Amino acid sequence: MRLYAAVVLTAVCAMASAAEPARGPAPKPNCLDARSMSEARQASDRSLAVMQADGRRFRLDLGEDCPAAVADEQASVLAREGWVCGAGNEYLRSGQRLCAVSAVTEIDAKAYAELALASHRRHGEVATLDAVEVRAEKRRGFGGSVQYCLNPRYMRGWNEDGKGLVVEVSPQRSGGNRYYRVELAHSCPELFDATTIELRSGLGISAVCGNPGDVVVAVPEMRAGEGIARSGGALSRIQCPIATVYPIDK
Repeated sequence: MRLYAAVVLTAVCAMASAAEPARGPAPKPNCLDARSMSEARQASDRSLAVMQADGRRFRLDLGEDCPAAVADEQASVLAREGWVCGAGNEYLRSGQRLCAVSAVTEIDAKAYAELALASHRRHGEVATLDAVEVRAEKRRGFGGSVQYCLNPRYMRGWNEDGKGLVVEVSPQRSGGNRYYRVELAHSCPELFDATTIELRSGLGISAVCGNPGDVVVAVPEMRAGEGIARSGGALSRIQCPIATVYPIDK
């Protein structure tokens, strides 16, 4: 959901009709611009992932449990001139409740994707219980965000670079992102010999995010004299579990 930024600390502005003074620069380089927030996701009772319109990503830590911080559509951030720096006197307001902001940290795309996926699971869109996978009824639709998921339908190419997969997609269909890092849950050397791969959702949706059951399916290259193991008359396919998906620059 979106958060709507409030840019004063007082609960009621007595001079609402007065001209707003010129805004000063951010007090610190790592301050979140509450006026420019485009996306907010609650990963835990005390942490949120927030994205600005310019693509910068932040983790907001709260000083107390605030489990429904962004459940209210009118949730807002209270901070002087809209700059949230973790310096005190900064609050997330949800309904009648004020939750103090204790820290603000700028994070990279991977950390944001991990928090966003935690939020996705937290709100019941993916249910897991320890190591036991619990799947909801398979459904159609994308069912994710381009900040931590990709749609295999729009994959254009891929390469393996030792850190996992780099997948190229259609940027027009992926929020402007052309490349994604697909990190695997464990080493999968079979990818070095793969001539074809498929990205599959374990939930049967058109999004691969690192949900339980999301895998890279690799078809190894057949070399002269080696042959390829067959099962049921089909080429052997190796499945490599996906841990995290996030956009990257290249």
